[in-house]
Amino acid sequence: MTVIEVDPDGLSRSGRALEGAATRFGQAISAFQAELAAFGRPWGSDDIGSLIGAAHDEVSAFAFECFDSALQEIAAAGTDLTDMATRYAEIEAAIKQGFDGLHQALGD
Repeated sequence: MTVIEVDPDGLSRSGRALEGAATRFGQAISAFQAELAAFGRPWGSDDIGSLIGAAHDEVSAFAFECFDSALQEIAAAGTDLTDMATRYAEIEAAIKQGFDGLHQALGD
């Protein structure tokens, strides 16, 4: 039989670390978007510039959608780990309470 050991504190730390990573990633994405916007439209408004601008807009919109999706998944994984840690701790506390009650009922 395989023994599985769960460390609720470790799960919780990992969840918080992922949530922190998601926050930092979101801040980096926002800074990157602001930096791109600060460049304006350097390709100009002639025919070629308009084509470059349209391509840039489509590619950057798709990239930022992907970044946002990744950000949401990382944040959700962090929340899920934190919630899992809480549930494991609650279950372990309930099991301990049950065994303590059984121990008392049997008379130490």
